[in-house]
Amino acid sequence: MGLNTSDAMRSTGTAVPLTRADVEKLLQTVESTDKLDLSGQNMRGINLSELKLAGANLSGTNLMAANLSAANLSKATLIGTNLCGANLVAADLSEANLSEADLIGANLIMTKLKGADLSHANLSRALLLMANLTAAILEQAILSGAYMCHANLSEARLEQAILSGTILKAARMYESEKSLLENRGVIDLEKVQVIVR
Repeated sequence: MGLNTSDAMRSTGTAVPLTRADVEKLLQTVESTDKLDLSGQNMRGINLSELKLAGANLSGTNLMAANLSAANLSKATLIGTNLCGANLVAADLSEANLSEADLIGANLIMTKLKGADLSHANLSRALLLMANLTAAILEQAILSGAYMCHANLSEARLEQAILSGTILKAARMYESEKSLLENRGVIDLEKVQVIVR
């Protein structure tokens, strides 16, 4: 179900960002959150903290500077979504598809990203302190300058990820995963916590 954007248009024809009330109203029209389609919408700066949006389609949506703290976005589709500067503290993005998403400077402290697809995503300067990235797909992701201290990276796939300036102090991973990160510009790689199998 696509959103009828005519209600969110000014007389000038410019899309007005959706509000939390708009999203809550749309949630009442679908039988479950996985039927909610907000793809391509302007939701810049919206406050969706603690909202349940599991399985929703938010692909190509502008969520720049949005507050999604503690929101449930597990299994949501966010392909190519703009999440620059978004607050995703303690959000649940487990098994979400964030491929090609733009997360520059996003706050992902304590965010659950277990099994999430972040391939080709831009996470430059993102804060991933204590984030759970177990089994996350980070292939060809840009992690330049990302702060990933105490993050759980066990079984995460980092093939061809750009890691220049990525800080991994006290991040958790297996020895075999750590060895693949040598000579890739990672900061504090020697301070990674190796998980014993």
